[in-house]
Amino acid sequence: MDPRLQRALDRWGLHSPKPLAGDVGARRYFRVAHPRLGSAILALHPEGDESYFEFRALQAYLAPLVAVPTILKAEDEDRCLLLEDLGDTTLEQRLMQHPEEEKCWAHRAGHLLATWLGPLTVGSPPGAFFMQRSFDQAKFAFEWSYAREHFFGGFLAKEPPRWLDRMMDDVHASLESRAAFFVHRDFHVRNLMVHGDRLVVLDFQDARRGAATYDLASLRYDGYWDWSVEAGRLLTDAVRDELGWDDPDLEEELTLSAVQRNLKALGTFGAQLVLKRKTSFAPALLRTLAHLRGHFERLSLGEGVLWAENATRLAEGRLGELNGDDPAESLG
Repeated sequence: MDPRLQRALDRWGLHSPKPLAGDVGARRYFRVAHPRLGSAILALHPEGDESYFEFRALQAYLAPLVAVPTILKAEDEDRCLLLEDLGDTTLEQRLMQHPEEEKCWAHRAGHLLATWLGPLTVGSPPGAFFMQRSFDQAKFAFEWSYAREHFFGGFLAKEPPRWLDRMMDDVHASLESRAAFFVHRDFHVRNLMVHGDRLVVLDFQDARRGAATYDLASLRYDGYWDWSVEAGRLLTDAVRDELGWDDPDLEEELTLSAVQRNLKALGTFGAQLVLKRKTSFAPALLRTLAHLRGHFERLSLGEGVLWAENATRLAEGRLGELNGDDPAESLG
């Protein structure tokens, strides 16, 4: 057993740790028996991980306005947190089990988006670390490089077309100039937990300054869920009402944010599929390609639509190779 885990169990009178599936990062999570609460979650950050302190600081900043996991205990030296147990129901799972509730949860998610853009942006303390880091050219270049390596190179085994390279230079420059809002940075249905009637936000430690539509793009064009037209409109209306923007301005920036965000996500999904052989990411990758096709249609970019269609066919074949199966069976 990890010595840090054993120390936490002994220190806080816990027992029966059960590993939980974590995110794509290096943090590890355990459900433990708690003497008073019944159960709680132990989170172990990598040793020396400075994002541990960012999580703690952001949790304190967000908690008055946004439902986030309550920190019950902390041991800074071991980078160990004891968190409330929110159960196992992500927003994705809730929507799958109760699709009739979609508009209700879209309304609540929209309220969270508006809170991020409004009070949490306006109330950011001067010099706050999360507003000092932003989606700038360096960050965009890193994410595009990651997508090139793990989706285009590692997964498709093809270089991105030159027109897409040129386009992304323009997209990055435009989005960098718009980076004035506090954004979650990974706002999707697997990072939102349903706990009773609460919608609880997870994985916010990489929050930073970005375009107003970044989190909206992450959720509306989510790799893990297809929102209905009505629910998607509720998400967008919440952001539009908070910003007071005209629809053409909002849709223009939303499309740019969505192209950048979806390509970044393809890099993540490609790495999970090729390097870690996690074929459960196959539907997310194909859904994200479908989102990109829609973005290129709205941009009237015919070569983008053709590329997305061809990339989808290549991806289906590649998924079949990874699964050792018929391609159609790799989608589910």
